[in-house]
Amino acid sequence: MLKQAMPSISLTIAHRQTQEEARRRLETAVHEVSKRLGSVGRVEWSADRSRVKLEIVGAWLEIWVDDRDVHATGDITGLGGVISGPLVSGLNQILQQTFRKQLP
Repeated sequence: MLKQAMPSISLTIAHRQTQEEARRRLETAVHEVSKRLGSVGRVEWSADRSRVKLEIVGAWLEIWVDDRDVHATGDITGLGGVISGPLVSGLNQILQQTFRKQLP
């Protein structure tokens, strides 16, 4: 489910992973976001590594996993409509690919 109301983002995706695996994949997703966006400034992890806050130029994102879903919220006010659309779709794509259950 993807909800977007400018300038905020709210995204929830079922991850179908154990909590430990979901935390590992969250770290992978953060690396991919950093690689694709390139402008990630500060990254703050929770003590148990199940939640992360990313600050990028003109925006912030918070991504976390619970026992069922991966969630992303953020404020993309400073990016404007032209840049925010690709950010939202790129984040959705990264999370879908990262948390998709791998077949054996």
